[in-house]
Amino acid sequence: MKIKYFIPACLSVCLFSCAEKELKPISGSLGKPGVITEVKTEALPGGVMVSYRIPNTEDILGVKAVYTLPNGRTYEQTSSFYENKVELLGYVDTNEHEADLYTINRAQEKSEPVKVKFTPLEASLTKIERSINIISDFGGAQFQWENVDRFPINLEFFTTDSLGRLQLMRILTSEIPSANFSLRGYEPANRKFAILIRDNYGNASDTIRKDILPYFEEKFDKKKMSIMKLGNDANFTNWEGMDSYIIDDDKETFGHSPANSLPAPFTIDMGIVANVSRIVFFNRLFNDSYYSWGNPKDIKVYGRREAPSQDGRWEEWGEPLIVDLLQRPSGQASDTDEDIAQAEAGFEFIVPLTAGPLRYIRVVILSTQTGPTYTHPAEIDLYGEEVK
Repeated sequence: MKIKYFIPACLSVCLFSCAEKELKPISGSLGKPGVITEVKTEALPGGVMVSYRIPNTEDILGVKAVYTLPNGRTYEQTSSFYENKVELLGYVDTNEHEADLYTINRAQEKSEPVKVKFTPLEASLTKIERSINIISDFGGAQFQWENVDRFPINLEFFTTDSLGRLQLMRILTSEIPSANFSLRGYEPANRKFAILIRDNYGNASDTIRKDILPYFEEKFDKKKMSIMKLGNDANFTNWEGMDSYIIDDDKETFGHSPANSLPAPFTIDMGIVANVSRIVFFNRLFNDSYYSWGNPKDIKVYGRREAPSQDGRWEEWGEPLIVDLLQRPSGQASDTDEDIAQAEAGFEFIVPLTAGPLRYIRVVILSTQTGPTYTHPAEIDLYGEEVK
């Protein structure tokens, strides 16, 4: 009986204590903090950098800036006691604006506001919008843009549906200074493509539209292809692998190089001269993963129209058409559903439109997913238009 009554009594004491606890500032008040001084502004694309001197008071926690953009959204930016500047972004005009800056102390009291006026430079969003170009591409349209400020943006890509209405097809996030993206899978008939850009501050560009005639695109016939045996190419006929399996349209078979063979080049004779639009790589499913063992990771791809020398000398191949990675889109250490879907669909790489007609494709596998010195690619598909 003593045990039965002792536990509720303890609980009631704990609950009473919790109910009585108050959340208080981390320090007692020393009075309203002083204001910042020696304020200077440096105009930035779409904003301003405000620098200042913090009052020499022991309880200062930091500085808070409060500002409202022309779109009506209000933002706060804070800077710690150890900083003497704060960055305000999100403007898309070059008009004069103002912000209020407060000093905050450890008792969470704020000073009187110091009003700062400034005129932003041309916004990154506006620069990007002005740089956009939409051109014909194989099976669709290619969108090109410049982002010299490396400003974080979201890009929305559209094309028309069967009723002629713009339909959102893809959203990308990018900070790359110069980039392009293609919407593909369309017949060579005129259709409208469009793009809209947004930033993280609620601003958006106009929707940029253009009528485009896609180039014809097809998957090249593997029966016309062969693996060449250049003098410095790797041998992919090892451990149940075969060179020819890389282009046999069977993703369960694979080529396999010997140990200590990286970098491992191989050369494909497409059997035709063609404008190559894209190359799709497929990794081998091994130990329930496409991102394990000797599956390719870091690659380079070269191309040429004329037959190469038998010794495979590299100076004949010029600059690579593609330098990229076959990697998990999730960025996680283990496979997610997104990673698996990507590997099953294939890793697609765009060949520059300036590459010109090609017949020979040379792939160099530089590294593998988990480090072995051999590699085992499963399949490669090539797309484009044959040059008659």
